Amino acid sequence: MGKTLLSFIEEPEIFFLQKFFSMLVASEHQIILRNDILLSFQEFIANEGEGLSLKSSWRFLRKVQEIIHHSGEKLIMVYRHRRANCRIYALTGKDAELEMLSIREFLVLKESLIKPELSFSNRTMELNLAPFYDYGPNLKDPQTIGNGITHLNRYMSTNLALQPEKWNRTLYEFLKLHNLHGVHLLLDGEMIRDTSELESGLEDAMDFLERCDCGEDSERIKAKLRTFGFLDGWGDSLPRIMETFHLLQDTLEQPNEDTLEEFLTRIPMVSKVTMISPHGWFGQDNVLGRPDTGGQVVYVLDQARAMEKYLTEDLRKSGLLIEPKILIVTRLIPENEGTRSDQRLEKVYGTRNVWILRVPFFDAEGKIMPQWISRFRVWPYLDQFAVDVEREIKAEFQGRPDLIIGNYSDGNLVATQLSKSMGVIQCNIAHALEKSKYLFSDLYWDNFEDEYHFSVQFMADLIAMNLANFIISSTGQEIIGTDESIGQYESYQFFTMPGLMHVISGINLFHPRFNVIPPGVNNDVFFPYHQEKRRQSRQQVAELSRLIFEQEDDDCLGKLENPQLPPIFSIARLDRIKNITGLVEAYGKDEKLRSQANLMIIASVLDPARSKDSEEASEIVKMHDLIKEYKLAGHIRWIGRILATEDTGEVYRIMAERGGVFVQPALFEAFGLTILEAMHSGLPVFATQFGGPLEIIEHNKSGFLINPTDQLAMTARISDFFNHCAGDKEYWSHYSQKGLGRATTYFTWNLHCQKLTMLTKVYGFWRYSISYEAKSRLAQYCQLLYNLFFRERAKKIKN
Repeated sequence: MGKTLLSFIEEPEIFFLQKFFSMLVASEHQIILRNDILLSFQEFIANEGEGLSLKSSWRFLRKVQEIIHHSGEKLIMVYRHRRANCRIYALTGKDAELEMLSIREFLVLKESLIKPELSFSNRTMELNLAPFYDYGPNLKDPQTIGNGITHLNRYMSTNLALQPEKWNRTLYEFLKLHNLHGVHLLLDGEMIRDTSELESGLEDAMDFLERCDCGEDSERIKAKLRTFGFLDGWGDSLPRIMETFHLLQDTLEQPNEDTLEEFLTRIPMVSKVTMISPHGWFGQDNVLGRPDTGGQVVYVLDQARAMEKYLTEDLRKSGLLIEPKILIVTRLIPENEGTRSDQRLEKVYGTRNVWILRVPFFDAEGKIMPQWISRFRVWPYLDQFAVDVEREIKAEFQGRPDLIIGNYSDGNLVATQLSKSMGVIQCNIAHALEKSKYLFSDLYWDNFEDEYHFSVQFMADLIAMNLANFIISSTGQEIIGTDESIGQYESYQFFTMPGLMHVISGINLFHPRFNVIPPGVNNDVFFPYHQEKRRQSRQQVAELSRLIFEQEDDDCLGKLENPQLPPIFSIARLDRIKNITGLVEAYGKDEKLRSQANLMIIASVLDPARSKDSEEASEIVKMHDLIKEYKLAGHIRWIGRILATEDTGEVYRIMAERGGVFVQPALFEAFGLTILEAMHSGLPVFATQFGGPLEIIEHNKSGFLINPTDQLAMTARISDFFNHCAGDKEYWSHYSQKGLGRATTYFTWNLHCQKLTMLTKVYGFWRYSISYEAKSRLAQYCQLLYNLFFRERAKKIKN
């Protein structure tokens, strides 16, 4: 007997749930998403089921991601059995039978609902990448997704133990071939010709080291080790070299996951890094707040600075006098609009050898594209861009990089092409996957196509995420969501773009390539407000305060009636998803909150005519309309100016000094760097409960999570905070300190770079150890998709 609703629902509740489903069948909505399902059920209970708790019905419905009313009385439900695993049920018959549907059947039904005019003979292209994951390890427990490195280490150490002849030989070959900056390191292959000679050589070398009286004369130690066949790179001191040799010996003789990871982490593999971030206005000054230019720029610059610092120390510990070099590759824009985006090379502040390398886009006729281009329209230029970037970075490095990091969809696709052509390990960082940000972006893709070109972007995502050696995300929910909501990567498991393609299996979330490594902030810029000696001069702070609270010019709107009130502060681009206008509207509706605090916004520009982004211009107009509608003059300050990074850090501290709070009201936030900036500055935080903030903030402990779609509840929570502050002088300080403590413990760039470098080394060995055939099948399939689908559709995009 198949499943019925009784498999999930307690029998007394069946009548009410069936009645609820009948109501859905009668509704005009053919596709109902999770939030609307729950709201409808709440309304249904109020009318029909008063006095009943209906606990099992609630439990069942919270796992239903969507319901489709297809035909007659038939309902199709996407039931989230567990994280990263959905089941499709068709609810039929009076006995509430649940018929299991395959993914293919579900997508065909969904397509026919949206495009009933499609003939059966017009078969939609199907993509199924599952058959290409028939090699290597796969995780089984969804709770382990996002910690792939642990599973991979376990898998490789087990193979070293069970197949020592094969895997020890692989490890030996990996060490023998190793070089950095063109210098051959670790093993002399002519003196140590196989694993048995490696093991005996280790014993001789360790015997020497144990009897060595060289003291701190590391050069003498290295010279002697060369006579045993051990070249440079094992360590910078006798104790360090001994530890590394012991780790290698244990890995060969009695391997375990911890030993293998620690040994591979000791190998000096990374000195040249390329970070790819093509879109937007990538620079250090006068760029933040421009279209497509925000958190990703801050993230990449801070990551590069921290990476140089970490790699310098890592190479030193290996005993090598090698200075790391990092290139941030972006697009050169001749019409620079007051930025340095027309400069080929720009050194990154506060670094020794980190550079922004800009490479232009060329059109089909070979002419340089002079103007800024939206991130949704860069696709026609990326193929040639990858070719040009390879030439440029080879010239700058005098060879290949050791690691390529892609950023966002466009950067990840370029990183994929470079990784393939140069044979370099590739890491992907999505920052945000647009598929989750725009409702029904897949289902109604053709309605979005003229502006967003999702058919091209989603294919670029599929290709890049499947070919990346490893993927890092800032949070676990970015990959697989929460117990009740689907994650960004998870949304690529299966979907349909009606009339274009059915993705039966787009990504294997159980592959160990996924790892969670949250970022940090630049602690030279974002530090606690009470560290007075590190702050700008009193004069600079006073001038910045005048700008934020008093100055009247074309970039500043609003004169505060009660400037002594604490500020509610928010800073973001004026994108719909950032929901700054939603915060303004909610504040405008709450008279009590307006009497408790002023609203301070730093966002974009004040004049919509000055914006080149249609969505941003629309939000600017909406801001002005809301200020008029709710008569917010005297209660709001809107600064439409791009601040220097150092000034932005000081603004957070000024807001903290005045007893303010930071509010991040996004409808969805992949991570939320501004949240970390505020927490590191000691400013209490209220942030959206949708997305990354769930893993940054401990609700009611180190900050507060809010539902930005429930404006009344959002402002009530902020108002309640100010009420408590008025009655308890320590209340504000408590949340300031708790937020600061969590940020400095778990979200730092040093910890991020330590883990990123470790991943590069471990996945580097894994990449070397798997067979060419296993890797090539997936690569060949993705290359077909790139050439036959991506390229052809990208060519049609006009700028």
